[in-house]
Amino acid sequence: MLLGRLDYLYIVWEQACNFSKSVKMTTEKNESVFYRGIKIISDKEGIKIYNTKKGTLDYQEIDYDDYLYFLDKGFRNGVYHMLKKTYKDQIEVINTKIQSEVNQRNNKKHYDYLKLKRDNILNKYTQIIKQEKL
Repeated sequence: MLLGRLDYLYIVWEQACNFSKSVKMTTEKNESVFYRGIKIISDKEGIKIYNTKKGTLDYQEIDYDDYLYFLDKGFRNGVYHMLKKTYKDQIEVINTKIQSEVNQRNNKKHYDYLKLKRDNILNKYTQIIKQEKL
């Protein structure tokens, strides 16, 4: 468990619980709040934040720097920060696949699919930037 400033995560937890667009879930073991792919869990061990959009089978706990961003900027801006990072990573992967498709396979349908997927993620990314400015 990370120590120091992260002991003040209860402030971020309260912001998440009070945020009108978040979804709250309570079980016997813990309480959790979901918002746009970010999951905050509060249990007897403490508060942890997970990014559920990383594309793996298990949710990945965010990095120490991301915890600090949540502490400094608050819940909503922290979520937008995490989404921007995730979308940037996805765009990089798709761009690599597009380059591979053009240079090796040259499959027009798959190329068009990758371009459409990239455009959709870019649209989501620009929406996050617009919401962050509000």
